[in-house]
Amino acid sequence: WVDGQKPAGHTSQTEMLGLRKTAADVATLQHFFFSPNLIWFVITLVGYLLCPYDFEAASRGWSLSWMGRRMAVIAAVAFAYYGFFFWTLYVRGCSARKFSPETFPTAGNMLHNFWYWSLGVLQWSLCECAMTRLWATGKVPYVPDEELLRSPRQLLVTALLVLLVPVWRDVHFYLAHRFSHIRALYKYVHSLHHRNTDPEPFSGLCMHPVEHLIYFSNALVPTLYFRCSPLIYMWIFWHLGLAPGAGHSGFEDHWQADQYHYIHHAKFECNYGSPSSAWIDIFFGTFREKLGSSKAYTGAYKEDYEAKGVKGKVWSSQSYLGLQKGDHLAYTVFCLLAALA
Repeated sequence: WVDGQKPAGHTSQTEMLGLRKTAADVATLQHFFFSPNLIWFVITLVGYLLCPYDFEAASRGWSLSWMGRRMAVIAAVAFAYYGFFFWTLYVRGCSARKFSPETFPTAGNMLHNFWYWSLGVLQWSLCECAMTRLWATGKVPYVPDEELLRSPRQLLVTALLVLLVPVWRDVHFYLAHRFSHIRALYKYVHSLHHRNTDPEPFSGLCMHPVEHLIYFSNALVPTLYFRCSPLIYMWIFWHLGLAPGAGHSGFEDHWQADQYHYIHHAKFECNYGSPSSAWIDIFFGTFREKLGSSKAYTGAYKEDYEAKGVKGKVWSSQSYLGLQKGDHLAYTVFCLLAALA
């Protein structure tokens, strides 16, 4: 659908998105089999088979041995996936249509993004370790692999959940993301992610630790409330962990390029969902179909960020890592303590 005669990001997505298109994709399973979801699920399934959760070790208590192995697996998979897109796009130059061809991340920008990306991977790992411990000690019921393989009913339920995970992810992402744009939460939390007005792959998971909590909360349903296979929990979490990579690439001409979300980083007050949940933005008038002027947007904000020059990289004056202090640090500590309590 991209018009190669226009600058990157300036092809309208109006005809490609909407409730009817999303419903048709889900009804025909195109949302799963003809999208990146299939690739992410294959990666998850391979990870589940080759590196299963160690319930026996977890049942004996918290230990750096089994937790360290789990963290190493997740860190390796995440770095390989994100690193692949950064290497091919920014080092090898395999794509030519950059949304903002005049800007590229500096070493300082990358240090900042990699720092918060690493905190996200760490929280991802700890969440998987915590759930493994809950399963192993019987605090949360689950469907063992043996039961799954001998029960047609459980196989059917699991297959349906696998297909529904991307739909649930889209709905949760819109709600969590829109919530993050409430003024106070944006100022103290989500604004960190928006330091990247021209994102690159590692910026996808570059978030405030409190935002990581909100983002990863998607995996709690259905796992904490319904008895299901651990595969479903891993599928949700690996979808959460991997999807932001290529979607924040900053380029238009590659697999899983995401003009829809790039416009959100460029304009801030629009496109809060994903392409599959664009119908929600359309309903509320916060849909922008392309960079530049928009005929579809009917939201409250009328200024043009591009015209104001906000596209330039604006980073924390404290350090490359953007470490917090003052009321921002106090708010972070409070939120993390409240979550732990």
